[in-house]
Amino acid sequence: MVQKFTILFDLDGTLIDTAPDLMNAHNYVMKKFGYETKSRSDIKKLVGKGAASLIGRAVWGQAKKEFGQINDKEIKDEMVKDFIEYYANNIAVESKLINGVLEFLKWAKTNNISMGVCTNK
Repeated sequence: MVQKFTILFDLDGTLIDTAPDLMNAHNYVMKKFGYETKSRSDIKKLVGKGAASLIGRAVWGQAKKEFGQINDKEIKDEMVKDFIEYYANNIAVESKLINGVLEFLKWAKTNNISMGVCTNK
């Protein structure tokens, strides 16, 4: 019996550096609702649990008092909706393949290794 190898990849931060587009979507929402924007390194620390978590953690991390004042679920939902909408329309503007990924994917294909991608997008 011949063993078949398979590699499963996470998309964000493993195959593609999506931080710039995530930052742009985040900062669009923050500006719209009157909060401070974040740097790329800040955004990288906040991603990983979806849009609502990113927005909530960003606001919470910058101003507990301000976040506490957003008791209106409609406003929170609007922030998440705006983030998702902006990101969906600008998902691949500045995102780039991580160095070496293309070469590795070609190598894996040449070596008959199956591949898959897991993402929450």
